[in-house]
Amino acid sequence: MQSSARNGRRVLRKRAGFVHSRYWPGTVSGDAVGSTYVHNDEMSRPVVLPQPKADEALDKQAVRYAKPGARMFGSSLADVFSTPAYDCRVVGSDQKPKFAVTRLRSGPREMEKAPIYPPDQAILICVSLTPAAIGQWQALYNGRSVGVTRAIPFATTFSDLSCRMEMWVRGPFDYLHYYLSRELLERIALDNAVASSFQLREVFFVEDLVVAQMTKNILSPVKHGEPLDMLALDQTATVLGAHTLQAHCGAPKFAVPPRRGLEPWQKLRTEEMLRAHLEGNITIKELATACSLSASHFGRCFRLSFGASVHQRLIQLRIEHAKHLLLWTNKTLVEIALLSGFCDQAAFSRTFSRIEHMTPSRWRRLNSDGTGARGK
Repeated sequence: MQSSARNGRRVLRKRAGFVHSRYWPGTVSGDAVGSTYVHNDEMSRPVVLPQPKADEALDKQAVRYAKPGARMFGSSLADVFSTPAYDCRVVGSDQKPKFAVTRLRSGPREMEKAPIYPPDQAILICVSLTPAAIGQWQALYNGRSVGVTRAIPFATTFSDLSCRMEMWVRGPFDYLHYYLSRELLERIALDNAVASSFQLREVFFVEDLVVAQMTKNILSPVKHGEPLDMLALDQTATVLGAHTLQAHCGAPKFAVPPRRGLEPWQKLRTEEMLRAHLEGNITIKELATACSLSASHFGRCFRLSFGASVHQRLIQLRIEHAKHLLLWTNKTLVEIALLSGFCDQAAFSRTFSRIEHMTPSRWRRLNSDGTGARGK
């Protein structure tokens, strides 16, 4: 695997996506449109501290601080939780991202106090992928004692990173963290006619069906070792930000926009750009800019015009292109998968079978004239 310098960073040429392995061996990789993927090389044994006694749990003398300027995603977040094995996908600059997704995993370990992170204008959403045990995580948040009160699947925590928090955690655990910058949330609020002077209502280890479903959608391709394309990640950021504002920031209900879709030229331009980027390496912002619209307004108009989200339409275009290749060429399924924007044949076959209710090979046989590809 060769490396190259891009924007002053060392970047390995590898398609980004969560690594699916027990110990998450990894590399650093990136792409050309402001997105970076980071995780480390080995999972070493985390530092284990003695179990704190009740009268020592809130010992102010034991306070440690994270590195100055550290942000709660990627390696900085991994340092706070003492988890050398981590995985991260970032939208925007890796120094000041708009949105980031980081997964942290740890084996069994005793209760340990985490360093205090520097204040940041962002919100952190933590989802426990395995039910967290009562007492497994506890914290002082703005001077208030909080923690796990009940073990539920996909328990979700919303915290404001501008507030001071001291944490104690023990393993095993498996967390997925969403980092949303205030800049991103303000843009989403503006696009949806919501006041930008919002205030997060913090909650800890509660049931949030929207976040749980979005997390399952992210983990589904990860389970099969498929990469997360930028378009899917960009859409996740927008929907998660809108949900956070409406459900956890006390924002008023979004103003109902006029039911108007894209103009004919905007539909044509959008489809041209999506067909040229079947692999998904394009952002909603780029599509919206090409149509002279804001990202959120573009998303609403797109759904009205196509009856699907941008990413869902991308999948439809991939399948349309694959059908054309199946019908009119003698290319192998591997070649067709790659030419249609899929990461491999397995991902192509799963998606095709889900949509068409048959395998690509069977579809080709049923639609062939019996003499091979048409026109040959």
